[in-house]
Amino acid sequence: MASYIKPLLAGILIFSGVLAASAQDHAACGGKPYPARITEALDGHSLRLADGRVVRIINVIAPVGLDGDRDAVARAKTALGEIVNGKDAMLFLESESNDRYGRLSAQAIRVEGNLWLEAHLVERGIARVYFVTNGECARALLQNESKARLAKTGLWNDPKFAVFDAEAVESLLAAEGRFVVVEGTIRHVGEARRRLYLDFGRRFTKDFTIILPDNVRKMLAASGSDPKSWRGKRIRVRGILFSWGGPAIELNQAQAIELLDRDIPKSE
Repeated sequence: MASYIKPLLAGILIFSGVLAASAQDHAACGGKPYPARITEALDGHSLRLADGRVVRIINVIAPVGLDGDRDAVARAKTALGEIVNGKDAMLFLESESNDRYGRLSAQAIRVEGNLWLEAHLVERGIARVYFVTNGECARALLQNESKARLAKTGLWNDPKFAVFDAEAVESLLAAEGRFVVVEGTIRHVGEARRRLYLDFGRRFTKDFTIILPDNVRKMLAASGSDPKSWRGKRIRVRGILFSWGGPAIELNQAQAIELLDRDIPKSE
């Protein structure tokens, strides 16, 4: 057995016992354990392992080329590298198959300090919470992210990566194609072709809109809050911006939207 595997096995035993709070929260995220040695950070959310494989850390996103900020991309890579380069880790694989870019997708616990990387990255403002399919996992990560957002730590102190106002249409259009976080008050709710349209202005073809496919609406309704009744509600949403006249985000996951007027009940 390679020498670096021994501390990883110890890490598994520790993981089943008492851990720092952030690593305990990871249990909600699941995944198949996979011990590894990290050789380097490739960017703010990707790792190269000693066996040559590349891992995309899931559920978070650091600055990328599409953001048009090379300095931010470099800073995120440096910050992650300082945390993981040359370190042992326990990965929790989303799948044992590679994605279309040849990468594994996984959550990660750094053995040293029992550090849940995703929670640490969002708490330091190095990355933001991305698409999280598991409701419990999403809540744990969003709690860590909120600390950075409220304190304007890291990315949250940069207007390009901070929360966008839903009424700032020109700024949103300029961010087309990027992952963004947007907050605003829903002015109108419409429905057509098995989709719900949450509009944030009177000009339905020009103002910001959230598009909810019927399956996502049903998931939210089943949790106790039907988006059909959200007119006048303030929300926070995250996703990739596109333009269909005005800026829009189409959601594929219920966890990508937060009702700020009150907590959305726990999803099953």
